[in-house]
Parts: sequence; C-alpha cells; structure tokens
Amino acid sequence: MRITRSMMVNNMLYWTGKQMGRLNDLSNIVASGKQINKPSDDPSAAGQILSDRTTLSLFGQYELNITQATTWIKTSSTTLETTGRFLETAQGIMYSLSTADKAAKEGYLEVLEDLYDQVVDLANSKYGGGYMFSGSFSDTQPFSPDFSTTVTAGVGKDIAFDLADAASNVTIEITDSNGTVVQTITPAQPWVKGANTVSWTPAVGLDGDYGFRVTAAGIGGDPVAAFASYQGNAMEKTVMVGEGSSISLNSNGEQIFSNALSVLSRAITATREAITDPDYEVDLGENFALAFSTLEAEEVSLANSSLQLEFKSDRLKQLMTNANDRISEKEVGSTQEAAIKLRTQQTSYDVTLEAVASVLKMTKLSDLV
Repeated sequence: MRITRSMMVNNMLYWTGKQMGRLNDLSNIVASGKQINKPSDDPSAAGQILSDRTTLSLFGQYELNITQATTWIKTSSTTLETTGRFLETAQGIMYSLSTADKAAKEGYLEVLEDLYDQVVDLANSKYGGGYMFSGSFSDTQPFSPDFSTTVTAGVGKDIAFDLADAASNVTIEITDSNGTVVQTITPAQPWVKGANTVSWTPAVGLDGDYGFRVTAAGIGGDPVAAFASYQGNAMEKTVMVGEGSSISLNSNGEQIFSNALSVLSRAITATREAITDPDYEVDLGENFALAFSTLEAEEVSLANSSLQLEFKSDRLKQLMTNANDRISEKEVGSTQEAAIKLRTQQTSYDVTLEAVASVLKMTKLSDLV
C-alpha cells in the first residue's frame, strides 16, 4: 500500500490531538483538584456521582421542610402558651366576679371581651402567607372576628355561629354598620351545642354587609353563650422529611381553640348577667379545665413532633455527609500524583510535536534511513 504524505499528516494530527486531549484532562485535574470533570473521565464513577448529587438535592429539600416545620411548631407553641395566659386571666376574673360591685363587673366585662378578641386573633395566626389553624384551607380565616353576614340581590348569606350549650330558643338580630337592628329573626330549628347554621330571608330593602347578634337561652331560661364558628377543616399539615417519611402537624383550629373560645364566651355572658342580677352566679371551673387540658395536650403533641424533627434532622445530616464522602472519594484524587502525570504528559507532548515537525520537513520516506 502506498503511504502518502497526506496520510502521514492526518495520522500525526490524530495522535497529536490525542496527546493534547490527555494534556488538557490532566491540567483540569490539577486545576480543579478533581479526578472526574466530565462523564467520559470515568462513566461508572460519574454515574454514581450524579446519583449522589441528585440525592443531595432531595435531601436539601427535606432539610428545608424540617426547618420550616420546626419554625411552625415554635410559632404554634408560642400561640398556645399566650392563649393559656389569657385563659388564666379570665379564670381569675371569674373567681372575683361574685364579690365585685357593678363598676368592677363592667370593667371585667371589657377585659373579657378583649381577651376573647385576642384569642380569636391568635387562632387566626398566619405562617408563610397562609392561616396556621384552618386545616388544609390555608386561605380561609379559621374564625371570624365579628358575627357578620351579607345580602346580595335580596338573598342572605347563611348565618353561622357556635353555641356553648344546647338551646331551646335563639333570637338573631341583624344590624347595620351603625349597630342599629334592621331585622329580627327567631328561627324554629334544633339548637345544638357547637356549630349551628341559619338560612334566612332578608327583609325587603336589605343589601350589602351586616352584622348579627345572637341571644340564646336553655330550657330553664339560663343564657347560652354564642361564639365564632370554625371555617376551616380537620385536615392536618403533612410535611415530607425523608424518602417515604413524613410528619403530621395538627392545624385543626376547631379542635385547638373552640374550648377556649367557648369558655370565654360563657364568661362574657355570665358577667353580663351578673351586672344586671347581683345574685347571679355561675361555676365555669370544668369549662376552664377542659380548655386548659386541650391546650396542654396540643403542646405535648407539638413537643413530640419537635423531637421527631430533631431526630430526622440529625439522621438527614448523617446521610448527607455519607453522600458527600462518596462523591469526594470518587471525584477527588491526588493533586500531587496528577501534577507528576501532567509533567510527564507535557514532555510526551513536546516530543510528539518535535517528531511531527521533523517528519513534516521530509520530502520522501528515504529521509528516514
């Protein structure tokens, strides 16, 4: 076979390119401190590194979830502690109610109404732009601060409220923005302890937003307190904290706060009665005990969830360390060894270039003899 000058040149260029490629690879290793800078350096190891990096990215999301859940728990715990202190203040007022004069009772009433409003505000706390205690309805306010309803084109929005006890009769006064009663309704329906909903036909001419007041009485004529109904649902917040592992956080505001709102509304109703009737007495000891135990049970649950998250976080950090170690083991080599190889490769490359230059000066193959 005749060997042409073109064949010789192409062959030399090919091997020169190979030498240059190897020289560049070694230069990258020395510069980066990494044995693997592209998949072709070691396809098997590169595949494992890619898998570990994907795992680390997922672990990073789990770590963020744990951090956010931990903050949620701390915020929730502070909310419950504050609610408990408000209840303690209300309980102290009720202990003093029977011996207080009318002026003191009127002062107590203002304080109790303020405490009720503050607990509603706490129950409506937000975290991350959504309501904390409305179940999965994070865009829905769990408890309305005021009793309100709306009339649109003559159709009234259902009136919703909770009763502290079952009632035999209920009167609802619809009020305008000035507090003036514009319609009074006395629906005939079963009145149960807890959530009640009333469908009503607005009086002619009513349109827009209105408030309402609820007056309820039991079979014996004793007043029954009414308070804001829960508007969320019973769903929990589920947080992924690992592969196939999650933790649930209670966000059911009805379960957490309804007993507190119930006893505060009872206290307000009792204080109003005591202002007009000096002999009126009521014992709310069991109701306060129930409200306190509900809050305490939730705080215990939060503490348990916090411990679980701490364990998950420690485990996750160990897994991340392991993955990083595997990557380092496969990816990072000896810089000193790579530097020696680089010098050797540089020498080999220089020799190749000299040989190529020498060959290219030849005019015929007999020059090699």
